[in-house]
Amino acid sequence: MNITKMQAELFCVSCNQETLHDVIYLEESIERISCIECETTLEIDEKLVLSAYTASLFKRINTKPERMNKEIKKDLSKFLCSMPMRVVTKPYRMVKEFKNIKNMMKEK
Repeated sequence: MNITKMQAELFCVSCNQETLHDVIYLEESIERISCIECETTLEIDEKLVLSAYTASLFKRINTKPERMNKEIKKDLSKFLCSMPMRVVTKPYRMVKEFKNIKNMMKEK
């Protein structure tokens, strides 16, 4: 799960002017927008965030065979060399991703 933090100049209804905001993305969906000046936060519903994460996860699972096939065609030796480490680290990476989502939900 890709979590991205960006800053953007947006109109804040609390400040009644354009101010700098932190915009937090989960994959391609906005999770939270916070005004840096007044710290007013607009949060997206947790259920929407989790449903977007679930949809993204299923998409990644469904496209994995195709992506692996492309890797094999591109460079078989590199694929074979990287496979043992990927098999070992994938469960760790998935747990880490889930913990990041869980922690973001707790911050609300």
